[in-house]
Amino acid sequence: MNSILPEHDHIDVVPLEEGFSNKTYQISWQKQPKLVLRIADLNSQAFGIDRQAELDICRLAAAKKLTAPVLWHSEQAIVWAFLPGQTLPWDVQHDASTLAPLCEAIAELHQLPAVAQQYDVYQLIENWLEVLSSTKKTPQIEALLAQVSHFFQSLPRVPRPKQLMLCHNDLNPKNILLDGSKAWLIDWESAGMNDPLFDLALVAHVHHLRPEQLRQAYQMVLDEEPSGVALASIEHYRQAYVVRELAWLLLRHQLCGAQDLDCLQWYHALLNDPVFNPYFKTDDL
Repeated sequence: MNSILPEHDHIDVVPLEEGFSNKTYQISWQKQPKLVLRIADLNSQAFGIDRQAELDICRLAAAKKLTAPVLWHSEQAIVWAFLPGQTLPWDVQHDASTLAPLCEAIAELHQLPAVAQQYDVYQLIENWLEVLSSTKKTPQIEALLAQVSHFFQSLPRVPRPKQLMLCHNDLNPKNILLDGSKAWLIDWESAGMNDPLFDLALVAHVHHLRPEQLRQAYQMVLDEEPSGVALASIEHYRQAYVVRELAWLLLRHQLCGAQDLDCLQWYHALLNDPVFNPYFKTDDL
């Protein structure tokens, strides 16, 4: 990494607090941010993360100016060039000026060449639940695992389409940098070949799109009007996303402990948030 740092300038390193998964730092010199360092902080095997695939996809996306170029990497760390712009707030309310660049970036991403890495949200959740089942659990975690397993079993499944595209699969507002009319996509741990409707479902859900905005986004990303079947699939993927996030929080709690994120507090907060989770209720059990 020394090869990309200045020899004589004073270097400032500031932690970035918005991410949940890893430790990320902004590196500056000459009073200007220059680099972003991400140190992996999760068990890649347990969480189903392929670091080499992530790196390869980052390079594909950077070549199309969808994300920052990778300047250095090791087994557990990646350094990107610093990108201008601001991440979106969790309570983002889009208008045409912000939704259009985001959809343009997603459409360009979906046109990138196919890669070997696959992403199937149902298989991923099932794998996480299996890992959770194998861990030593308190009665509280046993109950929460039974709860999220029940939610998972109740999910309506979207059939996996024959036509898959390279998708980001985690387009929450903190993984979008908006710089004027340009949207950058960051955090590629979940990227892989998937149904493009999954990306649209996440944008609809965590970007709080109104029904007419979802139709506009669909048109901009896929260049066609959404069918009733497509809209139903998006709704089903939204439900799967909620279960994915709940399962992720339980798994992180079990494997990482409290550390800097109280995963159980977040689990209950998300479960009981009617905006994030209008689908699953504790009294359904």
